[in-house]
Amino acid sequence: MAKRSSLLGPAIAASSRPETKTPAETEAVPAGKVVQSGGKRPGKYHLGAYFDPADPTAEAFRVLAARTRRSHQDLLAEAIAELVAKYEANKQFGQA
Repeated sequence: MAKRSSLLGPAIAASSRPETKTPAETEAVPAGKVVQSGGKRPGKYHLGAYFDPADPTAEAFRVLAARTRRSHQDLLAEAIAELVAKYEANKQFGQA
Protein backbone atom coordinates (compact mmCIF):
# COMPACT_ATOMS: atom_id res chain seq x y z
CA MET A 1 0.00 0.00 0.00
CA ALA A 2 1.33 3.43 -0.95
CA LYS A 3 2.09 5.92 1.78
CA ARG A 4 -0.53 8.63 1.90
CA SER A 5 0.90 12.14 2.14
CA SER A 6 -0.61 14.75 4.40
CA LEU A 7 -2.46 17.72 2.95
CA LEU A 8 -0.59 19.83 5.48
CA GLY A 9 2.83 18.76 4.18
CA PRO A 10 3.56 21.97 2.20
CA ALA A 11 2.47 24.17 5.12
CA ILE A 12 4.60 22.23 7.58
CA ALA A 13 7.61 22.42 5.24
CA ALA A 14 7.11 26.18 4.78
CA SER A 15 6.94 26.78 8.52
CA SER A 16 10.21 24.94 9.09
CA ARG A 17 12.09 27.26 6.69
CA PRO A 18 13.83 30.29 8.20
CA GLU A 19 11.72 33.43 8.02
CA THR A 20 12.75 36.35 5.86
CA LYS A 21 12.53 39.63 7.70
CA THR A 22 11.03 42.84 6.41
CA PRO A 23 12.94 46.11 6.93
CA ALA A 24 10.57 47.03 9.79
CA GLU A 25 11.44 43.80 11.59
CA THR A 26 15.19 44.24 11.26
CA GLU A 27 15.37 47.69 12.87
CA ALA A 28 17.88 47.83 15.69
CA VAL A 29 16.79 48.24 19.29
CA PRO A 30 18.04 51.56 20.74
CA ALA A 31 21.18 51.25 22.87
CA GLY A 32 20.50 50.50 26.50
CA LYS A 33 17.11 48.92 25.86
CA VAL A 34 16.74 45.17 25.94
CA VAL A 35 13.62 43.62 24.47
CA GLN A 36 12.74 40.39 26.19
CA SER A 37 10.01 38.09 25.07
CA GLY A 38 9.16 34.53 25.83
CA GLY A 39 7.29 32.12 23.68
CA LYS A 40 7.65 31.48 20.00
CA ARG A 41 8.95 34.90 18.93
CA PRO A 42 11.91 35.82 21.12
CA GLY A 43 12.96 39.43 20.78
CA LYS A 44 9.55 40.49 19.44
CA TYR A 45 6.98 42.75 21.10
CA HIS A 46 3.26 42.03 20.67
CA LEU A 47 1.08 44.99 19.83
CA GLY A 48 -2.53 44.33 18.97
CA ALA A 49 -6.19 44.93 19.67
CA TYR A 50 -9.47 43.06 19.56
CA PHE A 51 -12.31 44.21 17.34
CA ASP A 52 -15.84 43.01 16.72
CA PRO A 53 -15.71 41.10 13.42
CA ALA A 54 -18.67 43.16 12.17
CA ASP A 55 -16.90 46.47 12.92
CA PRO A 56 -16.61 48.38 9.60
CA THR A 57 -13.04 49.42 10.43
CA ALA A 58 -11.96 45.83 11.04
CA GLU A 59 -13.65 44.70 7.85
CA ALA A 60 -12.02 47.50 5.84
CA PHE A 61 -8.64 46.52 7.29
CA ARG A 62 -9.08 42.88 6.23
CA VAL A 63 -10.17 43.93 2.73
CA LEU A 64 -7.23 46.33 2.42
CA ALA A 65 -4.80 43.59 3.46
CA ALA A 66 -6.27 41.19 0.92
CA ARG A 67 -6.37 43.67 -1.96
CA THR A 68 -2.85 44.98 -1.38
CA ARG A 69 -1.51 41.49 -0.61
CA ARG A 70 0.25 42.82 2.48
CA SER A 71 0.34 41.24 5.90
CA HIS A 72 -1.60 42.62 8.82
CA GLN A 73 1.72 43.15 10.59
CA ASP A 74 3.07 45.23 7.72
CA LEU A 75 -0.08 47.36 7.51
CA LEU A 76 -0.13 47.91 11.28
CA ALA A 77 3.54 48.91 11.30
CA GLU A 78 2.85 51.51 8.60
CA ALA A 79 -0.24 52.82 10.40
CA ILE A 80 1.58 53.15 13.72
CA ALA A 81 4.51 54.95 12.07
CA GLU A 82 2.10 57.43 10.49
CA LEU A 83 0.27 57.92 13.80
CA VAL A 84 3.54 58.63 15.61
CA ALA A 85 4.53 61.10 12.88
CA LYS A 86 1.12 62.78 12.97
CA TYR A 87 1.39 63.56 16.66
CA GLU A 88 5.13 64.21 16.48
CA ALA A 89 5.54 61.75 19.34
CA ASN A 90 9.33 61.73 19.11
CA LYS A 91 9.47 65.47 19.85
CA GLN A 92 6.79 65.36 22.54
CA PHE A 93 8.51 62.58 24.45
CA GLY A 94 12.03 63.96 24.11
CA GLN A 95 13.38 61.39 21.67
CA ALA A 96 14.31 63.83 18.91
